[in-house]
Amino acid sequence: MIFASTKAVACPYKYPEAIQKALDWLKDKDLASMETGTYEIEGRDIYAMVQEVTTQPFEKRRAEKHELYLDIQYIVSGVERMGYVPYTGSEEILENPEGKDACFYTNLENEAFVDVTPGAYCIFFSNDIHRPCIAAGEPAAVKKVVLKVKEALL
Repeated sequence: MIFASTKAVACPYKYPEAIQKALDWLKDKDLASMETGTYEIEGRDIYAMVQEVTTQPFEKRRAEKHELYLDIQYIVSGVERMGYVPYTGSEEILENPEGKDACFYTNLENEAFVDVTPGAYCIFFSNDIHRPCIAAGEPAAVKKVVLKVKEALL
């Protein structure tokens, strides 16, 4: 998991090309006025989902992991708490829907949390279990972009 911000001073180290392409897409858009929906960046290899959500209490959010795509979860407006725990293979599976790039987990130990504010993002790889859309206090409106990048491109 990587937690960073587009507002931070540029780092001398570079992300892999596919991740950088997704992050560069954010810079060229007026995200605050963009309609919700799915936008292809590089076909279905790299795409963006602009979402407007209402955060929920921790108990109502499921922890998830993906095999094919990494998530870059970028906050446009509002504050969203995100949970994270490294995948060890011993976690209890809640649901693993066939044909979906998502597996859901329950009873996680040592889950850590970060409050993600506008301009900040988390990158979750296939070995990262994450729990998005948690309320940082009371449930609130959040506009976000979830960038999906095929891990095979890395």
